[in-house]
Amino acid sequence: MKAEADFTFKATPELISDIYKSLLPETNESISDRSVISLTLENDTLVLKIISNDIISLRSALNTWLRLIQTAFDTASVASNLKIN
Repeated sequence: MKAEADFTFKATPELISDIYKSLLPETNESISDRSVISLTLENDTLVLKIISNDIISLRSALNTWLRLIQTAFDTASVASNLKIN
């Protein structure tokens, strides 16, 4: 049974663009042959689409990608608070 999930993430245009650029290389390497990942930038919105062969591989891909995106947001947040003297 095919399983599919779509997520959208919004933030400032600069932040979304930076996160998209940082995660895009990850889409070039497949973690599993059972899932297809699509990461796109639509206006100022990051769109994650995952299509999997089954619910188990969908859950695994979601865990990976949601964690990657959260880490990118957290890192960008910390970096924006740093001041260089």
